[in-house]
Amino acid sequence: MRGTPRPSRSWSSSSPPSSRRSKSDWQGTPDMFSHQSLPARIVSQILLLIAVGVLALPLGMILFVSMQGEGPVNYLRVLEGTPFVRFFVNSVIVSVSTVVLVTLTATMAAFATSVLRPRGAGIAQLLLIAGLALPAIALVVPLFYAVQSLGLLNTYWAVIIPLAAISLPFGVLVASNYIRSLPVEVYEAAKVDGASDWQYFWRVLLPMCRPILAVVVIFTFLSAWNEYLLPLIFIQNTDMQVLTQVPTYFQSQRLVDTPKIFAANVLISLPVVVLYIALQRTFQRGLSAGAIK
Repeated sequence: MRGTPRPSRSWSSSSPPSSRRSKSDWQGTPDMFSHQSLPARIVSQILLLIAVGVLALPLGMILFVSMQGEGPVNYLRVLEGTPFVRFFVNSVIVSVSTVVLVTLTATMAAFATSVLRPRGAGIAQLLLIAGLALPAIALVVPLFYAVQSLGLLNTYWAVIIPLAAISLPFGVLVASNYIRSLPVEVYEAAKVDGASDWQYFWRVLLPMCRPILAVVVIFTFLSAWNEYLLPLIFIQNTDMQVLTQVPTYFQSQRLVDTPKIFAANVLISLPVVVLYIALQRTFQRGLSAGAIK
């Protein structure tokens, strides 16, 4: 007796499967509330709405206050009354350079500690965890002396290198957890085919790590873009300051122009919002990919 044949699906190497799911694909996929009873589901959704409201309230207040006084003209005053464009370029240089440096070094270090596993890999992991435990403010003084001894004060590198050093432990640990979740057979097959460790890293591992790379890129960019203290201390040249210094143009000992300060904060946050929207799907896959092996 023949059973009913099951439908099969195949994709050629030139046409990878689409990331979009059809309606039939979603019907059998349980959502986050499907395993809960009706009362528990209602409570969970109410708590979720409360959490969203708590997070959205400060954002709404910032937008509301930024429109007080002169209204939309506040944003024009920020753009015209400060070296906003110059500071924007400086922030892009610092943030992008930090992201590139952290992404490459974190991925290489994660590959070494997770796949190659040389002697001392466990000690390196412990040192990274210790680096995460240290607050950034505790590192300002030793970083200042290090930057000064290297002659890097009043340069972009005076901010890029410390920011990369502070962000590196998080990037390495996140990338290491993701790489450990990948099938080890892929590495073994690459070695059988004669690929070197560098070829495997560059041609095989990096494309597979796109989701977690998006996580590292967004968190590193967010940290570098919003950094206030390090540029203030390590760069005394006004022409090399970053966007986080713009709100200081609207405050003094006797006067604080709150609407324009909030308008400046809104403009400063826009690039981060755009970056997250552009990498949203990849970012979400990266956050959850390491949890499933």
